[in-house]
Amino acid sequence: MAEIANKAAVQAQPQSPAQAAATQPAPKTAQAAAVPAPAQQPDDGGAQKANDAPPASPSRMRLETVKAEYQSLLRKLHERVFDAPREQLFFVPTKEHAALSTLTIASSNRAYGHDYRPVPCKVFDWALDQVQEDFSKFTFVDYGAGKGRAMLLAAEHPFAAIAGVEFAEELHDNAQMNIAQYPRSNMRCRNVECVLVDAVEVGPPDGASVHFFFDPFAREVFAEVLNNLVMAYRMKPRRLYLILVDPVATDLVDASGVFARVEPSQADEFKLKLLSPHSVVVYRSLA
Repeated sequence: MAEIANKAAVQAQPQSPAQAAATQPAPKTAQAAAVPAPAQQPDDGGAQKANDAPPASPSRMRLETVKAEYQSLLRKLHERVFDAPREQLFFVPTKEHAALSTLTIASSNRAYGHDYRPVPCKVFDWALDQVQEDFSKFTFVDYGAGKGRAMLLAAEHPFAAIAGVEFAEELHDNAQMNIAQYPRSNMRCRNVECVLVDAVEVGPPDGASVHFFFDPFAREVFAEVLNNLVMAYRMKPRRLYLILVDPVATDLVDASGVFARVEPSQADEFKLKLLSPHSVVVYRSLA
């Protein structure tokens, strides 16, 4: 098992990928300095102004309806065609959604979590294609690992290690079973582990890493997680990637002073714009 070092120490004891990914959050004072605080909700006056805005034109409403219908068709295409061959490889099916209200969660951040839904396999592939690196030098970290789909899709690539972060007990158990039963012949990385922990308690590995987010939680929690990444980077600059699918707070990443957007190739941009039911943004650290 490859060592993943604790973000707060330059020299760390060897430990499992999941254990090394789980660390204490940065002090609140440091957090406040690292990343701008999430924007406050508008007061009643702002809401009144929004209510006074003119209604959308019929042509715009038709356009939004067509767009929503197209997105729905794309989701069905991915689930029934693109995802089907790989979905058969999971011991516990990953395609079924799960509401957090039905799950066992000890974290105080439960209210900020989003319901489980699986990332489409092709969307994951297209997003990861934008990381043009030697994966054997990188650790992959999935925030909101759910039933383990993204972790095991990442395991098809030769990452040094793969760590999943999940705070719902039932989803964590499902991920553990899928990791144990996934065909080893499909795994170019077998150093895969999922930990039951709140994402705000997680910092990056000591070395280069790719951090994957498929809209796992609200802006408030994402801001804390981003703080941990930014503070760790400033303590020890190294190559970090953020893959954000249906991102909630790209403005916070843009304002961090640590990450720059990765421009997709024309082919990747074409696939993501026309064939993906989800938006994708990839960032790379400046180091």
